[in-house]
Amino acid sequence: MFRPTKPEDWERFKEPIADLYTTMKLKDVMAEMQSRHGFKATEKQYKTQLKKWSLDTKYIKASEYITMIKIKREREREDPPRQTQFVLRGRVVDPRDITRFEKRAIKKGNPIPDDNEYDPGSWFPSP
Repeated sequence: MFRPTKPEDWERFKEPIADLYTTMKLKDVMAEMQSRHGFKATEKQYKTQLKKWSLDTKYIKASEYITMIKIKREREREDPPRQTQFVLRGRVVDPRDITRFEKRAIKKGNPIPDDNEYDPGSWFPSP
């Protein structure tokens, strides 16, 4: 069993970790790396390393969904039949995911305002 102790230890495994993380959950990546490469690290170590490598942006953030919804609305006003496709971090965003986010926001009582009404502080309360 190999346990990383230095940054160089992680660099040797960057490519396989990155490849696995694009399609798997972190727990599954950890299990796969342990069984296939004998590489064992804690979840916190993985998260820290993924952040250093800028790979911690796997999921779409609420602020990114809001931006996509606003762009989509604006384009629909300008050219209604036009279909807008979003690519985020090299991946096409499924339009159903955008619609689902918008419906959930409305259901929670947080409808996405138009650009002239947008105040990020009101949508995301500070801790």
